[in-house]
Amino acid sequence: MIQGVVFDLDGTLVDNIRFHFEAFRALASRHGVAAMDDATFQSFNGLKNEDIFPRFLGRELTREEIAALSEEKESTYRALYGSKLMPHRGATELLDRLRSAGVKLAVASSAPPANRSMVLDGLAWSERFDAVVASEGLRGKPAPDIFLAAADRLGVAPTACVAFEDAANGIKAAAAAGMIVVGITTNVSASALVAAGARFTAADFLSLPDELDAMLPR
Repeated sequence: MIQGVVFDLDGTLVDNIRFHFEAFRALASRHGVAAMDDATFQSFNGLKNEDIFPRFLGRELTREEIAALSEEKESTYRALYGSKLMPHRGATELLDRLRSAGVKLAVASSAPPANRSMVLDGLAWSERFDAVVASEGLRGKPAPDIFLAAADRLGVAPTACVAFEDAANGIKAAAAAGMIVVGITTNVSASALVAAGARFTAADFLSLPDELDAMLPR
């Protein structure tokens, strides 16, 4: 019996990863970093900024440097995406269905606070979730910490949770937590998400596989 559902935010509940990609490309250009390609971007998609930027620049960074780079990149992202904010197809309907059925809902996101607020407040979603778990103070994905923390906050065993994710790093984290994992193919192929540990894949929340749909309470 599924008692809890945990959603990643970026690329899952909202289809916004291309705007993050463009923000990173702009940052790379300004800092003289080799042009960003998709493979490089996907290697750190889903990670925390403190884990991303040392890889991005290829050297160790101080906390102050990471904070400055984060603000530079994230402000660019918010400027690109803020006016285009909208739910991924079927997300609102699925959230309403699950809440009506009494399922506990959580967000588990590596996004910085301002980015989370832009989406959750901008879509009037803050009250739809029983918990919003951030990666601050936790090991970042692909470690399972954020998904384990989400299940704990919901008071639900991880094995009684379904997790929705779009990035291979996030899929690995949710699978390591013991959840049933669904890969949303907004920016990564279904085969890559299955290889990372997804049990199911779907293009959006209107095209969930029948077996998964039957598992989710109504």
